[in-house]
Amino acid sequence: MIEGSADAFFGSFLDAWANDPTAMPEEVRAEYLRASAAAATSIVADYRASAGIDVLHDQADLDAGSQLAMPVTVVQQDWGAQLDYDAAAVWKAWAPDLNHRLTRAGHFMAEEATDEIAEAIQDLPAR
Repeated sequence: MIEGSADAFFGSFLDAWANDPTAMPEEVRAEYLRASAAAATSIVADYRASAGIDVLHDQADLDAGSQLAMPVTVVQQDWGAQLDYDAAAVWKAWAPDLNHRLTRAGHFMAEEATDEIAEAIQDLPAR
Protein backbone atom coordinates (compact mmCIF):
# COMPACT_ATOMS: atom_id res chain seq x y z
CA MET A 1 0.00 0.00 0.00
CA ILE A 2 2.80 2.42 0.86
CA GLU A 3 4.67 1.77 -2.36
CA GLY A 4 1.45 2.37 -4.34
CA SER A 5 1.13 5.89 -2.95
CA ALA A 6 4.63 6.61 -1.65
CA ASP A 7 4.65 10.33 -2.43
CA ALA A 8 1.35 10.91 -0.65
CA PHE A 9 2.32 8.68 2.28
CA PHE A 10 5.79 10.10 2.91
CA GLY A 11 4.72 13.60 1.89
CA SER A 12 2.14 13.60 4.68
CA PHE A 13 4.96 13.12 7.20
CA LEU A 14 7.06 15.84 5.62
CA ASP A 15 4.09 18.19 5.99
CA ALA A 16 3.04 17.17 9.51
CA TRP A 17 6.45 16.82 11.15
CA ALA A 18 8.06 20.07 10.05
CA ASN A 19 7.74 23.11 12.29
CA ASP A 20 8.92 25.26 9.38
CA PRO A 21 7.75 23.90 6.01
CA THR A 22 9.85 26.52 4.19
CA ALA A 23 13.04 24.99 5.61
CA MET A 24 12.85 22.19 3.05
CA PRO A 25 13.12 23.50 -0.52
CA GLU A 26 11.19 21.67 -3.24
CA GLU A 27 14.29 19.94 -4.66
CA VAL A 28 15.16 18.60 -1.18
CA ARG A 29 11.56 17.48 -0.61
CA ALA A 30 11.61 15.71 -3.98
CA GLU A 31 14.79 13.86 -3.01
CA TYR A 32 13.28 12.82 0.36
CA LEU A 33 10.27 11.45 -1.48
CA ARG A 34 12.39 9.63 -4.08
CA ALA A 35 14.69 8.08 -1.47
CA SER A 36 11.80 7.15 0.84
CA ALA A 37 9.87 5.46 -1.97
CA ALA A 38 12.97 3.50 -2.96
CA ALA A 39 13.48 2.37 0.64
CA ALA A 40 9.84 1.73 1.63
CA THR A 41 10.39 -1.97 2.35
CA SER A 42 13.41 -1.22 4.54
CA ILE A 43 11.64 1.63 6.34
CA VAL A 44 8.71 -0.64 7.23
CA ALA A 45 11.07 -3.38 8.42
CA ASP A 46 12.98 -0.88 10.55
CA TYR A 47 9.79 0.40 12.22
CA ARG A 48 8.59 -3.15 12.82
CA ALA A 49 11.89 -4.12 14.45
CA SER A 50 12.05 -0.97 16.58
CA ALA A 51 8.64 -1.76 18.03
CA GLY A 52 9.50 -5.37 18.76
CA ILE A 53 12.74 -7.30 18.63
CA ASP A 54 14.96 -4.21 18.99
CA VAL A 55 13.33 -3.46 22.35
CA LEU A 56 14.14 -6.96 23.59
CA HIS A 57 17.73 -6.76 22.33
CA ASP A 58 18.23 -3.32 23.89
CA GLN A 59 16.91 -4.49 27.24
CA ALA A 60 19.17 -7.55 27.16
CA ASP A 61 22.16 -5.29 26.44
CA LEU A 62 21.23 -2.95 29.29
CA ASP A 63 20.71 -5.87 31.66
CA ALA A 64 24.20 -7.10 30.72
CA GLY A 65 25.63 -3.68 31.60
CA SER A 66 26.46 -2.67 28.03
CA GLN A 67 27.18 1.02 27.50
CA LEU A 68 28.58 3.25 24.77
CA ALA A 69 32.17 4.17 25.60
CA MET A 70 32.34 7.16 23.26
CA PRO A 71 30.87 10.61 23.90
CA VAL A 72 27.25 10.83 22.74
CA THR A 73 25.21 13.89 21.83
CA VAL A 74 21.41 13.66 21.81
CA VAL A 75 19.35 16.46 20.34
CA GLN A 76 15.73 16.29 21.50
CA GLN A 77 12.79 18.31 20.30
CA ASP A 78 11.64 20.55 23.14
CA TRP A 79 8.11 19.14 23.00
CA GLY A 80 9.38 15.80 24.26
CA ALA A 81 9.07 16.95 27.86
CA GLN A 82 5.40 17.80 27.26
CA LEU A 83 4.89 14.14 26.35
CA ASP A 84 6.69 13.09 29.54
CA TYR A 85 9.53 11.70 27.45
CA ASP A 86 12.92 12.29 29.01
CA ALA A 87 15.48 11.51 26.32
CA ALA A 88 18.35 12.42 28.63
CA ALA A 89 17.31 9.79 31.18
CA VAL A 90 16.88 7.13 28.50
CA TRP A 91 20.23 7.86 26.88
CA LYS A 92 22.12 8.28 30.17
CA ALA A 93 21.67 4.57 30.82
CA TRP A 94 23.49 3.91 27.56
CA ALA A 95 25.96 6.78 27.43
CA PRO A 96 27.62 8.03 30.62
CA ASP A 97 29.37 10.79 28.62
CA LEU A 98 26.15 12.39 27.40
CA ASN A 99 25.56 15.87 26.02
CA HIS A 100 21.80 16.45 25.88
CA ARG A 101 20.45 19.41 23.93
CA LEU A 102 16.96 20.69 23.28
CA THR A 103 15.84 22.20 19.99
CA ARG A 104 12.71 23.98 18.82
CA ALA A 105 13.11 22.37 15.41
CA GLY A 106 10.63 19.81 14.23
CA HIS A 107 11.48 16.29 13.11
CA PHE A 108 13.73 17.56 10.32
CA MET A 109 16.30 19.14 12.60
CA ALA A 110 19.11 19.43 10.07
CA GLU A 111 16.90 21.37 7.70
CA GLU A 112 15.11 23.51 10.28
CA ALA A 113 17.99 24.25 12.66
CA THR A 114 21.05 23.91 10.43
CA ASP A 115 23.40 26.03 12.55
CA GLU A 116 22.28 24.44 15.81
CA ILE A 117 22.76 20.89 14.53
CA ALA A 118 26.08 21.74 12.85
CA GLU A 119 27.32 23.13 16.18
CA ALA A 120 26.29 19.96 18.02
CA ILE A 121 28.18 17.84 15.48
CA GLN A 122 31.24 20.09 15.53
CA ASP A 123 31.37 20.03 19.34
CA LEU A 124 31.36 16.24 19.51
CA PRO A 125 34.99 15.51 18.44
CA ALA A 126 36.31 17.94 21.05
CA ARG A 127 34.85 15.79 23.79
